[in-house]
Amino acid sequence: MKTEPDGLRESAVFKSTSFNGKTIVITGGAGGIGQSLAEKFLAEGASVFVWDLNEVGLEKLQRQAQGRGEDCHIRVVDVTSAKQMSAALESLLTVRRKVDVWVNNAGMAGLGSFGELSAERFEKVIQLNLGSVVHGSRLALSHMEEFGGGWIINMASVAGHLAAPFMTAYSATKHAVVGFTRALREELRLQNSGVRVMLVSPGFVDTSLISKGEKLGFPSWLEWALATPDHVTHEIMTGLRRQREEVFPTWNGKLMLQLFRFFPNVTLRSSKVLLTRSFKDYLLNRYTVE
Repeated sequence: MKTEPDGLRESAVFKSTSFNGKTIVITGGAGGIGQSLAEKFLAEGASVFVWDLNEVGLEKLQRQAQGRGEDCHIRVVDVTSAKQMSAALESLLTVRRKVDVWVNNAGMAGLGSFGELSAERFEKVIQLNLGSVVHGSRLALSHMEEFGGGWIINMASVAGHLAAPFMTAYSATKHAVVGFTRALREELRLQNSGVRVMLVSPGFVDTSLISKGEKLGFPSWLEWALATPDHVTHEIMTGLRRQREEVFPTWNGKLMLQLFRFFPNVTLRSSKVLLTRSFKDYLLNRYTVE
């Protein structure tokens, strides 16, 4: 590994504000925040490689990108498989010399009470939300070190900083992503690595993970509080340009963090808000955990 005498090197990836000509990998990019990121990077002239199991979503993304003359590459990949991830990277490197930004975005919610959530379901959430981040980070780091730098972006959540009832699997994995990302960042700093690591922790975003209106989904009467994937994307790309290592891209997430910081006992009350199906239910203290 190369070293520099003046401490951590500034990433060589973004000395300008443009992503034109850069190579981007995005896991879980066939929908939600990942899709929005892919579209925005493509619009700025980047070559974007999107890996997902959602073949229909991938094909739609590529078709629309090709219609705009953009360089979008898709591949059906199970990102819980280190073998499939390695094969996807090898294929990428046959057409591009290096990866500049690697976004570990794939994830799932796994809502439900711990007692009713099957062991198989819990393990699946761990493999996707944490395992794929570890696999992706390992591959990206090994590759980027050869070229002196790059950015790894790990998607966590506000649920990785706070306890979230009825989200035990999701919250556990996102806490792990927060700890893993911060530890990796400090390790790379001590090693004078040119690879930078960004932690992104959104709050509630209007994606398929939210499951609006369902029993343990986001209540319809609070949809006005949801952030959009495009807003999260804007904050991430701004963070890259400004060399930020942590991004909290949603106002609802920032609000929750501040509330829990100064009023930790508000956890139960806020959880009841998310479990009520209407404002009237909230006023009458009627909530459901089915």
